[in-house]
Amino acid sequence: MIQVLPETLANQIAAGEVVDRPASVVKELVENAIDAGARKIRIEIEGAGKNTIRISDNGKGMSPADAALAFERHATSKVATPDDLFGIETLGFRGEALPSIASVSRIRLTTATEDGGGAGTEVVIEGGSASVVREIAHSQGTAVEVSDLFYNTPARKKFLKADSAETRSITQVVTQQALAWPEVAFQLINGGRKVIDTLSTDQTLYRIAELFGADMTRELISVDQTEGSLQVKGFVSSPVFTKSNRNAQYCYINSRFVKDKIILSATQLGYSHLLPRGQHPAIFLFLTMDPKEVDVNVHPAKAEVRFAHQQEVHLFIMRAVKNALRDNFKPEEMSPPSDTNVSGQPGQTFYQGYEKTAVPNVEDTSRPHSPQLNPSQSMAGSGAECPSSLFATESWQQIIGSPSNNEREQKWSGSPNPVNLFDSSPRPVSDLIYAEFEPLGQLNNSFIIMQGPKGILVVDQHIAHERVLYERFREAASRKSVEVQTLMFPLAVEFSPAEATVVTEHLTWLKEMGLEMEALGSQGFILRSVPAILKNQDHEEVLRNIAKTLGGGQGSDPLQDKYDEVQIMMACRQAIKINHPLNLPQIQKLIYDLEQTEMPFTCPHGRPIALLFEMDSILRKFHRK
Repeated sequence: MIQVLPETLANQIAAGEVVDRPASVVKELVENAIDAGARKIRIEIEGAGKNTIRISDNGKGMSPADAALAFERHATSKVATPDDLFGIETLGFRGEALPSIASVSRIRLTTATEDGGGAGTEVVIEGGSASVVREIAHSQGTAVEVSDLFYNTPARKKFLKADSAETRSITQVVTQQALAWPEVAFQLINGGRKVIDTLSTDQTLYRIAELFGADMTRELISVDQTEGSLQVKGFVSSPVFTKSNRNAQYCYINSRFVKDKIILSATQLGYSHLLPRGQHPAIFLFLTMDPKEVDVNVHPAKAEVRFAHQQEVHLFIMRAVKNALRDNFKPEEMSPPSDTNVSGQPGQTFYQGYEKTAVPNVEDTSRPHSPQLNPSQSMAGSGAECPSSLFATESWQQIIGSPSNNEREQKWSGSPNPVNLFDSSPRPVSDLIYAEFEPLGQLNNSFIIMQGPKGILVVDQHIAHERVLYERFREAASRKSVEVQTLMFPLAVEFSPAEATVVTEHLTWLKEMGLEMEALGSQGFILRSVPAILKNQDHEEVLRNIAKTLGGGQGSDPLQDKYDEVQIMMACRQAIKINHPLNLPQIQKLIYDLEQTEMPFTCPHGRPIALLFEMDSILRKFHRK
């Protein structure tokens, strides 16, 4: 038999969509306070919010009539017509929060308006039953006290988590709101102890420092971009500051906190090849857009949204993050010294044989060739070259000579019984200029040691060179001007059916990369040329790795992802390996080239290129500070 449910039961069912834990109550009531224009919001909880939640504000308050009506389902001052639903500018709009909370708790509301003359209204409701409304003395604003949450729905109360987990959830909700509204002072008090206590400010960065600490703000990069009606402001962390989870990711649309996969995915893609796998940046992004272009009425908790132009928003966020990272990492112009050698005396310079321009023009083959390592110098057994450009034909030794025995003996090394200088781990760097550091030599023929006013800098020579080569591969490919080496004996390679299909689809692009191939039967190919930079590699192995890489790819532009992965793979194979000796001019050349890249602090896979042992830490260890 179909029957109409009693109002109390219907309200309890509806409450399950809006109020599922104490944090939900806090969220709804804080949003009401913000919509009321509050500039101070105080949240007090007892028993992780299961026993008591009290939220008071200094907003505009309610009249006696509005206070009584506020507990009626779908009673709201925020929407009046169907059109209002498609241009919502407030946090709340359904008129469901108070009646939903009242149906599963004991609730007391006190409120007063500015013109009330000190007189206010008290409304008391228990389990959604008849309310008591009376006049009381009250200052401007509203206070809502929720007690014994879910006392009349024990099945729901049974599913609440431990007090510590529920408290963390409440803290997270208050943090989310506090970030969006820095002009509002928030207090969260748990059992008489202050958990959050912020001041009113007009600076989002200051609010981030209040909530997450000053150390976090030092790792943040400003984002500020506008395209048409879309505007995004906020901060993202440098690529060397990452977490293994997304707990430090906060996204807002018109000041509403959302868990939106479109924005999170776009942000991650903005870091393309800058983050280690499985790592996530800290993000604080505030997207402003026409309310009519986003539907916030798609989820009971209003945590999910739907965009009218999803792809446009996705690409906009990705570009904004990418531009912010690019602008932040762009190095200052670094001019090679011209009259001083390692010892400080006139003579051969660190940059002997180097071009004086910051970035070689890949189309200008009339310029002097940049130096490269001679193939006779083994790179961890690979026999590969280490060129400074895609078009180099002379070796480093031809220009600057091989490291002499004396030079090798002069390389930096630790003492036989080294002192532990560093109590804390060195930090990855994202905010320094390599030109401020002087190369001293190598550690284990693998790491470049540099000194400067900020401390000791340790650079991984392999991934530093990988970054240089990757950007040159990418630049040359974009200009379709890769120097090629025609093979004296063309190489026949046979692939699996799946690999052959992938290679066939990308033959044009492979040719632009210097890999000229033609089909030979259904699964065979003839390789006729390779990029000059790969002339000494195992070409069949290179092709098989490329076929495997091209078979993957994901994200908003899968094809470009595949091409990037191929370029990364080629750069990684060609880069100087560990356990490979370099003399000081070669080191200086590598650092100079690294300085000219767009992203000189991480390799294309996201690993940090350099670690800084800070001078303050060293001085403290020697009791000099």
